[in-house]
Amino acid sequence: MDATSVIVILIFAFSIISGVTGVKDSQYAKTPAQTPSGTYLQKPAHLEVPGPNFQDGVINDLQSRIDSFIRKYARKTSRADAPQIAESIVRYSRKYNVNPRLVTALVARESRFNKYAVSSAGAQGLGQLMPSTARGLKVYNSFDIDQNIMGTSRYMRYLFNRFKNKQNQVPFGIAGYLEGPNAVKRNNGYKSSSSGYIKDILKIYQKI
Repeated sequence: MDATSVIVILIFAFSIISGVTGVKDSQYAKTPAQTPSGTYLQKPAHLEVPGPNFQDGVINDLQSRIDSFIRKYARKTSRADAPQIAESIVRYSRKYNVNPRLVTALVARESRFNKYAVSSAGAQGLGQLMPSTARGLKVYNSFDIDQNIMGTSRYMRYLFNRFKNKQNQVPFGIAGYLEGPNAVKRNNGYKSSSSGYIKDILKIYQKI
């Protein structure tokens, strides 16, 4: 093999190595802001995440605090429902061992406490339950405050149980509420487009 052939082979090999390492470096260098929509994430950035269980959300005058928050956050037409919504949240959060302030924050984000809310996809009521999900949770009238909060609390418990072995149990559970638990489980993470939804709920949580 002459010197020219050796040089050509070395240049070719170097170009392949540079191309491979270049791809790897660019992947690892991505910041959250550079992550394209649809990429699956495993960590919420810069978020203080509460625990998933009932006692994790207990504060002084819990029901009164939730009632007061609902009156401030809800639309005018929904404020009269605040006492019943608050009572149902505390009761079913305790029954299903779910953080009551997380339930409150999720309902605030989903419907702003409008018991008659219906999404373009057909999700209904306070927790915006899809009809098929509601049936599985034994919710027969999604526009009934008590039934909807029961179903929402029960579903949140199911989601947190699905991800109980994950370090990011709460963000994964919340993402599962939006995307569906099977998608989050399958991808071992949630879409970057779901991070805003998770942040909204955790920010609301801090205000209760």
